[in-house]
Amino acid sequence: MSLKRTVWRILNDPDDPRYRGFLGFITMLILLSFGMLVYEVLYLPGQQMPRWMLITDQSILGIFFVEYIARLWVIRGWKPKAIKLTWLQKAKYWIISRLKFIFSVWGLIDLVALLPIFPFLRSLRILRLLRLLRSVKLFRYARPIQTLMLAVRDNSLLFGVSISFVFGTIFLSAVMLFFAEFGINEQIQGIDDTLWWAIVTVSTVGFGDITPATSGGRIIGAGLMLMGMFVIALFAGVISSTLVGHLLPLRLEQVRMSSISDHIVIVGWNDDVPMLLQQMRQEHGEELPPVILMAPRDRPEALHQEYIFVHGDFTKEEEYDKVRLLFARTVIVVADQSVGPARSQARDASTVLTIFTIRSLERSFEHKRSRPLHIVAEILDPENISHAKVAGADEVIPSALMAYSIIAHTAGNPGVGVAMSDLLLASKQNVYTADLPVELFGTEELQFREVRRRMHEERGVLVVGVLHQGILQMNPPADTRVYLNDDIVYIGQELLDHDNGEEDED
Repeated sequence: MSLKRTVWRILNDPDDPRYRGFLGFITMLILLSFGMLVYEVLYLPGQQMPRWMLITDQSILGIFFVEYIARLWVIRGWKPKAIKLTWLQKAKYWIISRLKFIFSVWGLIDLVALLPIFPFLRSLRILRLLRLLRSVKLFRYARPIQTLMLAVRDNSLLFGVSISFVFGTIFLSAVMLFFAEFGINEQIQGIDDTLWWAIVTVSTVGFGDITPATSGGRIIGAGLMLMGMFVIALFAGVISSTLVGHLLPLRLEQVRMSSISDHIVIVGWNDDVPMLLQQMRQEHGEELPPVILMAPRDRPEALHQEYIFVHGDFTKEEEYDKVRLLFARTVIVVADQSVGPARSQARDASTVLTIFTIRSLERSFEHKRSRPLHIVAEILDPENISHAKVAGADEVIPSALMAYSIIAHTAGNPGVGVAMSDLLLASKQNVYTADLPVELFGTEELQFREVRRRMHEERGVLVVGVLHQGILQMNPPADTRVYLNDDIVYIGQELLDHDNGEEDED
């Protein structure tokens, strides 16, 4: 990474931990500068600053100056990339981008903070406090503030009505008092005085610097006092109900997730996920493990309340702490609709990146797990199946290809569609995989025909394939060797429950 990009990330990238550290350092310098100014006013009025204070103050100014120059240096200004630019054109775009920064809100704040560098403007050091506004950017990324902003957005109409009611009451009372007492009450010299009186009265502060002098004014004041209790209670009620409505579900989600383990995590969201959940419910019934969904969006209205939903960016490792990935059994990565349009390469690219992220994170805690995570991925374009497997997916489902393959096969083979639908749509018969039952075959190695015969006679299932060292053979030749550590693929009514002679570990 180049020096310029590193500096840019430190100054501007909230996801870089150095950004928060640097912002905290600047905030500390601002507070130190303000503290020295207060000390100078209280204890050194009209006196020269001690040498240590002067050196400290100049050092702070020097740091601010270096930061300002650094911000000018790393600005990423726009310029056309499709054409070659002359040096004069490059200089023009370079200058324009810097001027935009200088005259932006943040640029002007930084510039004002440097004014005390001139001796005759030393008293303006208090203006450095304006730079504390940069620290407000930190709160934009804090989870409580995000929750508050989400609550306000979801109830914007209610907030708008209540705020309008508060300010409408204040303005109407101020206008009424102005017409009732202007020219009579010496304390009221303009509408600004009555506005101040209305704000003080409705907030129940009551400084007493402006008081009504006529009977009409007192009636207006009494009405405003009574109305003030109502509007303040209304506004407080709107805020409290909104926050409780958003924070309580989050708290309940945390409580629900605190003891969840051996669960299924679904990463991403699209319109077909409710259908997926419905099929999982039909497949497992009451034995369905807990399901947690994570996607970079608000909780979908179509999602049933029994499922836990977490807002998160599935391309970032730290987000997976929210879904207790360490304790999960299976991760299903679906084509997320927020990434791009349906059937787009962007969705598959996001799926592959998500698989990479999960496998990378898994390496940090694989020593704590008894078995690897089982990752199932949905891919839209069959050409991307190999990419998903390389990324670490155990199973890749090309959803569109599978659906249309069944349709195409059914067109020339009547009845196949019915059979496939019966198998796939969680009916009484389904396709399963299982270990080769040791209690049924002992330690002998058999041919496929013998495995198929015994499994049908003893367990009532139809063996259709063998999974040997990760390679699947469907309907292999009858004399194919089947080993004790192989898995069998069979059609049956339920997952086989058998004991392979291994004791559970404590």
